[in-house]
Amino acid sequence: MKKVLILGAGLMTKTMANYLMDKCNYEVIIASRTVSKAEKIVEGKPLGKAVSWTIDQVDKLEEMVKEVDMVACMIPQTAHDIVASVCLKYNKHFLQTDYLTPYLISIDEEARKKDIVIMNEIGEDPGLDLMGAMGAIHKIKAEGGKITSLASYGAGLPSFEHNRNPMGYKFSWSPYGLMISAKATAGYLKDGVKIDVPLIFEHHRIVDVEGIGTFETYPNRDCERYVEHYGLDKNVSLYRGLLRFVGYCNTMNSLRKIGIFNTEEDEKNFKSVTYAQMMASLINADSSVDIKKKVSEYLNLAEKDDVMERLEWLGLFEEKQITVEKGIYSDVLVDLMLKKMSYAPEEKDMIIVYDEIIAEFPDRKEKITASLLVEGIPYGESAMSRAVSLPASITIKLILEGKIKSRGTLMPNIPEIYEPVLEEMKTFGFEFKKKTIRLN
Repeated sequence: MKKVLILGAGLMTKTMANYLMDKCNYEVIIASRTVSKAEKIVEGKPLGKAVSWTIDQVDKLEEMVKEVDMVACMIPQTAHDIVASVCLKYNKHFLQTDYLTPYLISIDEEARKKDIVIMNEIGEDPGLDLMGAMGAIHKIKAEGGKITSLASYGAGLPSFEHNRNPMGYKFSWSPYGLMISAKATAGYLKDGVKIDVPLIFEHHRIVDVEGIGTFETYPNRDCERYVEHYGLDKNVSLYRGLLRFVGYCNTMNSLRKIGIFNTEEDEKNFKSVTYAQMMASLINADSSVDIKKKVSEYLNLAEKDDVMERLEWLGLFEEKQITVEKGIYSDVLVDLMLKKMSYAPEEKDMIIVYDEIIAEFPDRKEKITASLLVEGIPYGESAMSRAVSLPASITIKLILEGKIKSRGTLMPNIPEIYEPVLEEMKTFGFEFKKKTIRLN
């Protein structure tokens, strides 16, 4: 019987654990700092085991890794290098759904020598977006075509039916990740020239997603390294972005200007502080004045501007006691957002993945699109948890069954990975709709 160690018991773990126990008949150990969460996921199943563990317990990690065939790292990226190094030490396969780190790239040769897989970016975005494009890319090349432009988009949003708040967003993942990404930089390529984006929410634009709708997009990290992963020419235009409902980016950018995303500041005592007083301190205004008016002046916006209405809806101008006793400003924002922007049990989220390729052939020019929209299950699994966990779970099975022969640090950009993963994903309702339009 194969054994898999899953590190973490967050929102994405249950789907993976159930797949590996119920479909693959694997023994699954879930290690988490909150063992009660792991126990809830295992639900007393004979193939499941919950263990208490924290990242500083390296000796315990080593003992667990020794006893399994593979490790799925579903904890924050800051811990991935430590876990991968232990897997490398004991010749165990490793998988994570987040972005590659420099360390994971550096151990490629050693992992190949040890005949193990270091699998990366096999979730929703990154993951499904890359896999959705690769089949088209390989087909274009086989027909003698050249790719001049590739734009790839991903999103986790409330379903159209349950998009019921002015922010146009609800959390199917940790909102603390949003606080970090709000200050991130990004980059994309225009005809091979790198365009650096220091402030992502200032660099948004409208995009039409074939067959789904109109959204705004902003750049998602630095996509330059994907030229190699996609197998593209250096003079290509390449963009990887996130999708949001229109109005989101201006609101987030205004919150950034106010300074609420500053995570380097010292903790503050908010006991006896109101939300209005906090906003006044952020813009150095007198707390006795009309704070909405002062914030609108600070941002150079009309008081009835959509952005101001969203900030008011969040409760940032209220003369109410802040419910976070101690922390930084972003902790207060997260607390407000979780109260107003979380999914009710009956509500559905949706994931969108969209790839748009422009290809030139000797006799024609084409636009090839691949779009995917999947909704969550009311009172059940979210679309995001399935979109992240199922590709990873299928890949774990393929590795442990010996169907993936490649070794080293891998991405899902090779046919032996993306073809069987996408094929099985169809059985779960994840199937790309493809369309080709001749442009001349």
